[in-house]
Amino acid sequence: MSEPSTVYRVLAPQVSAEHLAELIGQEAMVRALTNAVATGRIAHAFILTGVRGVGKTTTRGILARALNCIGPDGTGGPTVSPCGVCEPCRAIARTGMST
Repeated sequence: MSEPSTVYRVLAPQVSAEHLAELIGQEAMVRALTNAVATGRIAHAFILTGVRGVGKTTTRGILARALNCIGPDGTGGPTVSPCGVCEPCRAIARTGMST
């Protein structure tokens, strides 16, 4: 008695978002995180939950870069649009946290 095999199809895109604004289907979370970073009211922790393929890991990497980015000149702080070129942004990308 074998059941028919179910084929699992990944619905997530192959290219991950690089900025919060690029996340698809997560408008409420994007708005909450964007407002938190923009106003400087950043929580001590964020719990990202959901089924496979909703963007938890991608969001984690974007948020890590947003909070650690110091900008190309090294004088910046947390930003909604991480530069991707400063040392913290590059280090996060190297560790695989960005996607």
